Amino acid sequence: MSISLSRDQEAVVNYSGKNLLVIAGAGSGKTRVLTERITKLILNLKRGEKILAITFSNKATEVLKERLIASLGEKKFYDYTYVGTIHSFCFDIISSRGSAIGLPDELHICESYNDRLHIFKEAIENVPSFKTEYLSGDSKENQKVIKAFLDDLSNAKRNLKFADDYSDDPLIQTLFEEYNNLLLQQGVIDFDDILRYTYQILTERESVSRLYRKVYKYICVDEAQDLNKAQYEVIKALAGEQIGITMVGDPNQSIYGFSGASNEYLDKIFLAEFNAHKMQLHENYRSSQLVIEAAHIIEPSFEVYGTCKYQGEFEIHEFQDEFKEAEYIMSKILFLLKNGHPDVENCSISLGQIAIIARNRYVFSRVEELLKANDLEYTLKVSAKGSFTSESDFIKAFELGIRLLVNNRDRLHFIELEKLINSKIKNGTFEELRWDNNISDHWKALMLALNNAWDLLLKNDREVKFHTAIKLLKTFIEDAETKIDEHEKILINEDIKAWEINWKSYIKNSTSGERSLGNFVRTVSLGSAQSTNDKGIVLSTVHMSKGLEYDVVFIMGLNDGVFPDYRAINAYNSSKDNKQITEERHNMFVAITRSKRLCYLTYPLVKETPWGKKRQTPSRFVLELER
Repeated sequence: MSISLSRDQEAVVNYSGKNLLVIAGAGSGKTRVLTERITKLILNLKRGEKILAITFSNKATEVLKERLIASLGEKKFYDYTYVGTIHSFCFDIISSRGSAIGLPDELHICESYNDRLHIFKEAIENVPSFKTEYLSGDSKENQKVIKAFLDDLSNAKRNLKFADDYSDDPLIQTLFEEYNNLLLQQGVIDFDDILRYTYQILTERESVSRLYRKVYKYICVDEAQDLNKAQYEVIKALAGEQIGITMVGDPNQSIYGFSGASNEYLDKIFLAEFNAHKMQLHENYRSSQLVIEAAHIIEPSFEVYGTCKYQGEFEIHEFQDEFKEAEYIMSKILFLLKNGHPDVENCSISLGQIAIIARNRYVFSRVEELLKANDLEYTLKVSAKGSFTSESDFIKAFELGIRLLVNNRDRLHFIELEKLINSKIKNGTFEELRWDNNISDHWKALMLALNNAWDLLLKNDREVKFHTAIKLLKTFIEDAETKIDEHEKILINEDIKAWEINWKSYIKNSTSGERSLGNFVRTVSLGSAQSTNDKGIVLSTVHMSKGLEYDVVFIMGLNDGVFPDYRAINAYNSSKDNKQITEERHNMFVAITRSKRLCYLTYPLVKETPWGKKRQTPSRFVLELER
């Protein structure tokens, strides 16, 4: 299939000079252009030569791979390209050439911050003079100091510093060396070391650099505005004087400043040091004008570079109840599937081009029923792999407690529960947390019910009384005297239904002799971890939709208390804390910008609940958009 390119895009693809900088704003078709440029450059290669395409995320890698395989075919793709993140490419160099600078074989990556912190604390124990100089008798203050030094060390590594660079401060130099030695003794390196050691190999072993330059004749860097010093210097060391570089990015979209990234490496340093030719892509092919205007209302700082090629549609619809809302979405989907839309490529729309987004997963229940009734395939994306999926704080606390019942050494979920109920117990036990008298009166009341449920599960009977425990929680919530936010009660009720379904499924697929609470938790976790390819229409919570794009997006359930979430509203109303509301605003922005062309916002005026019909108000974000 031939791809139609604009004049600016063609100029980038056909540029024959050595080093090229392409400023490509959001929606300018940069992936398409990069794909075509790599395909064109391959024509200049001899057998055994390759193009190195560097990305900054696994998702970007997969997208570029798919495009290139579609363009080149699988055999030619693998023969002539290497596409991967800069860290994966550099780790390949370390794995095959690390011995050149004395690194051991079979190195692994120490990804966890807590694991690195543990090793760093061990290094401190081995340098007593550091403890004397920097640590006091205050344990809490010591933790801050230690974490600050570890962060400084990570920053130093990202700036390509080695222990020798601290010769003027022997204490820090010794600690640096001790930490690195302990990592290597355990057969690991930290994430920052991947680039640092690669840089050392390429700059200290010219024979290795020559070998890579013999294979790679061009380097293409995607999202180059996110380069930091170590990444830029590795690319520079690899390229030398021989390899041509194409960098593509947008200085206005740099988002990884916390890792030392700077758009200056793209827009200033690369231009100057490589005498690169600068070109710009002006058009915006991805986003429609009306979608961009709506996104700008929600986040006024949002700007799109380039001219939008499509008007698109952006509509807001109000409905009497959730049934009418779902019926509208269903009828609109059927209409678009049948008739297409002139602002969508080829004027046709398939199931995979449509997404329905909501703040929480329970908003989808009515529309799911209609999708099933109309025999339309869909995929539900509501939780990250391996995670529990409850929406309410109350049932989330119940789940965390279950985790701790089956694994009392689980500090991760102990800390999560501690934060959730706002307990001040530090390094305590689950039993102490359960009976903490220093939490709020609200959580004291909830914890009494949770403790009764957990006690039922702790009983050493042959039968796990999960159904009884859930029923106890349900009775507690239905009690008229229980003071819980109305929106929270709705979520709790839906969470309980979901856990009842989980339990019935577990009972059905297990025998009484093998059932245990631990086995149940593992079964639920594995069930939620099953990853499938998205098929049909995607129903996604806003958090799971980040990074995804669809021609048609419906955002439903837009009521205050749902989106924005009631907890964010309560935080603002009680203490004028707008941090959560700001986060909800960004979530709304994310939801809207998942749409490439057509975006439809919907909300009901009435909700059906176990306690009768409840009047709803439109989301404050909807009111802003309707002005």
